[in-house]
Amino acid sequence: MDATVSWRGPRIAGLALLVLGVAALAATTQIHSAREGWSVSGPRFVPLIASLAIIGLAIAFQVRTVWRPDVELARFAGAESAQTHWATPAAIMGSLLGYVALLTPAGYALATAVFFTVTARVLGSRRLGRDSVVGALLGAGTSYAFTRWLGVRLPVGPWGV
Repeated sequence: MDATVSWRGPRIAGLALLVLGVAALAATTQIHSAREGWSVSGPRFVPLIASLAIIGLAIAFQVRTVWRPDVELARFAGAESAQTHWATPAAIMGSLLGYVALLTPAGYALATAVFFTVTARVLGSRRLGRDSVVGALLGAGTSYAFTRWLGVRLPVGPWGV
């Protein structure tokens, strides 16, 4: 294994994913339902699947750092360098935390539009106008679909819409 390749970052990311998945699974068990037990049509089903998927991804991520670690990440990724630019995932995590902080006070539609625009910028997009329009349409469309068609109440913020 190349001395410049460190598995510390991926192992920490995998552990963070595992903690997130277990926390989500624990929170899923606290969802109350009118019916007893687990059912496909109940409110616990999708969070259960998402939690198990995150846990599975975290385990796969951890296994990848141990199994065949002598294979360079650069060859796997098709790049010359296996170094991760950790500022990008850190900025995305920061924007996700900002999204969570904005969700209730600003409402789902606006918080989603801001999150999409900021995340697109962090990932390299330089078309602010297009990203803002797509984020606004995504936030408003998703909010409308969940509220009107699925009956799920999302945070509306000060607009009350």
